[in-house]
Amino acid sequence: MKTFRMLGMALVVVMFGFAMTSCDSDEDDYQFTYENPYKDYPQLIVGKWFNFTPEASMFLDYKADGTMNAIGFDKEIGWKSVKGTYRLESNTLIDSYERQDGSATEMSNRIEVSREKLVYKAGSNSIQPELGDKVHYRVQESFDIKGSYTFLNAVAKVEPAEGKTALQLSEGITFQGNNTIPVEMLQGERIIEAAKSFFADATFAADGKLEHQIGGETKHKNYTHEGNSLVFNLYEGSDVYKVRATTFPDEDGDRLFIIMPKQGAWMGGFVELIEKENAGLKMTEAQIKELETEFMDTFETFTVILSLSKK
Repeated sequence: MKTFRMLGMALVVVMFGFAMTSCDSDEDDYQFTYENPYKDYPQLIVGKWFNFTPEASMFLDYKADGTMNAIGFDKEIGWKSVKGTYRLESNTLIDSYERQDGSATEMSNRIEVSREKLVYKAGSNSIQPELGDKVHYRVQESFDIKGSYTFLNAVAKVEPAEGKTALQLSEGITFQGNNTIPVEMLQGERIIEAAKSFFADATFAADGKLEHQIGGETKHKNYTHEGNSLVFNLYEGSDVYKVRATTFPDEDGDRLFIIMPKQGAWMGGFVELIEKENAGLKMTEAQIKELETEFMDTFETFTVILSLSKK
């Protein structure tokens, strides 16, 4: 009787094992034959993504309402700053937007998307079919920025507003003998050089101090970092000397991708230049605010994208 009971129990275990195996097999078959394996893509695609390499830096934002925007630079296609719409057809992502010349265009890519990565599959780009896989990482809400970084690449887009040819300075303040600063003096190359001097050898310490090299001299700046917001205090004692940036790490935190849009972020550098040109001048906060307003009114686009690589 005991033997039969043990055999019976063994048979139950074996049957249960077959049932488990059968369920697993059914589940695999179910996943394989499911009529819409990309059913989660419309939800997963929503969010902010970035990709950066020595060849390109790109930031993407896909919104739940079907709109999208992209900003960045690719050595093959140049600067890209677009707003438009998108749609998904199975695993094909189709972006619709206007080119800078006003012509409408669509770009499609076969994709794989998860909670962490958005991959444009090799050979599927309708505009650049020669491209290999391009991996975009989802923007993290917060991350540890501490560590030492070196400059990787950068691009700047600087465009004056219509009819603007110069920044007007406050009365009594001159720059190279004039009461204005020509917009040509603020070309993207100049801004990139300034950014490189700031970040080329930067260390973000745990005590909120940024250490970097400028002209062979080691300097320190206070910084705060909350989520993706990075704020530098260029000069102590005044909030008008602050640089704000948006930062993203790669999946290992090895690189930082920093966007500095048009804003009063550059006032500290301008003020320093102007004060050097005007011996003995110390600009007041009111004058700095006036310069910031003039700056904002003068430039339609003033965006810098930096890539830093962790040492």
